[in-house]
Amino acid sequence: MPRIPSPEGNRVGTQPLSTNSQTISWQCHVIDNYYQSKKRTVVAVEALSRFTLLLPFDFVPTQIELQKRISQQWAYSLVSLMVQHGEISREEEALVFEHIVTQVDNVEWWRNTDLSVNGHVSDAEHWVVQTIADHNIDGLSDEAAFDLAYHINSFSKRAKDQNGKKRQFYPVPHFVDDGLFRFMPDWFGEDFLPAPYSPSKSKLPVKSNVVSLSDYRDGKVK
Repeated sequence: MPRIPSPEGNRVGTQPLSTNSQTISWQCHVIDNYYQSKKRTVVAVEALSRFTLLLPFDFVPTQIELQKRISQQWAYSLVSLMVQHGEISREEEALVFEHIVTQVDNVEWWRNTDLSVNGHVSDAEHWVVQTIADHNIDGLSDEAAFDLAYHINSFSKRAKDQNGKKRQFYPVPHFVDDGLFRFMPDWFGEDFLPAPYSPSKSKLPVKSNVVSLSDYRDGKVK
């Protein structure tokens, strides 16, 4: 894969990744489950929310197969959290899943490592390797990988914002708010919620009884 173009040749291969209203960025790493293991786990971390996906593989997937798995797991995780936090009902779950998956298009692959995201990838790798060793297994099942990722995403994260200021946050609120804004603008109605990237410029239609998870975590909603 080609490297992300570097302005003036700076930070070649280590460009910072960004997520905005037009683009969402995931950093993907393939890790060994243990030394000389034939099975692998793909760790995918989203640039803004630091939300983590874990994808176990018993084989070497093609790029198209990997892209499909990431898209499906992204949609499945997002829909599960939307149900859990009351954004959609369980009766809407399957329909929303298909609605999201079909919108994941125009995917570009680049060879790049955002060093600030890399630390979160390393943390997830430690969880995977340690869990496999503790249970004396060859690899995680799909269900176990989903549960472990859920556990990892329940912890607060630390990262710098666009201005270089350190922030502490939970992945789930940012991940769900992004999903609502990105995939569901025609789904809910006429009440609006600010987008997670530029609150003053973008609005998101949501149900009137749904609040921003970010506001809830920040204590703005009682």
